[in-house]
Amino acid sequence: MELQRIFTPEYVNQLVNDINPDNYKGDIAIYNANEVRRLKGVEKPDGLLEKMLNAADEYEAAIHLYEAYKSISPVVAASRSFWIYLTHVDLFKYVKREWPYLEIYEVDHKFRKQKRGDKRSETDMKKYILDHWMISPNGLMRTSLMNLWWSVYLTVDESLGDDHKYDLTKVFFSNNGMRTRRLGTGHLGRNKEALKGILTFMKDNPDVFESGLENRMIWITRHFNLIGGTKPLANLPYTFFKRELEKNRDLLKGISKREDVMGPNAII
Repeated sequence: MELQRIFTPEYVNQLVNDINPDNYKGDIAIYNANEVRRLKGVEKPDGLLEKMLNAADEYEAAIHLYEAYKSISPVVAASRSFWIYLTHVDLFKYVKREWPYLEIYEVDHKFRKQKRGDKRSETDMKKYILDHWMISPNGLMRTSLMNLWWSVYLTVDESLGDDHKYDLTKVFFSNNGMRTRRLGTGHLGRNKEALKGILTFMKDNPDVFESGLENRMIWITRHFNLIGGTKPLANLPYTFFKRELEKNRDLLKGISKREDVMGPNAII
């Protein structure tokens, strides 16, 4: 098999600092092939693009991506050169299909007086490219392919065997906002034990999260952030996080509106 290819670090900086939206409007991205290098010790997987394009949903596509690169080191998994090459070359068609709103707004923006279908400004097109083809300044959980791989890496549990090792991953992918904003972007989203405890509680108590998930996630993240002021969360086992939520199950179930978690009457 051939070795995986990546961009040079210098070229990545150039791509990020000089984004040209016209280079992303076609069926292939325009890039400088002279700025490509081979990645020692990592083989290019066969058929990954087709598997991801044919996946039933984002969860299944993420598993294909993770399985293809499950042996990469943490250094590679955090490398801009690796992920930005994939978004521009090997998996460009997948990224373009999943995030197709480069030139128009996909939703209404009331405060900015923009409507779904309106043409994006040049500045907003560059931001869209930065979020989905580059590495978002908002963090790894806001960046297309990197998001998918890390979401699986942080939630897979090999001890459960092949039939169930992705059970918590499926819970994590059940709500995009939870994964890419509320839970996935903070310190808890980078803590495997914390994620395991929280997602296990969610899996065991689906009735608590039938509605109002975002408000409950606001409470959960704030609750553990407060605990983190006195305890080192990074050193605690998943059972601590699970038990903490079990103690507050009735409180969580009682949260129904934003005022319950935000403002002067918020539940602490």
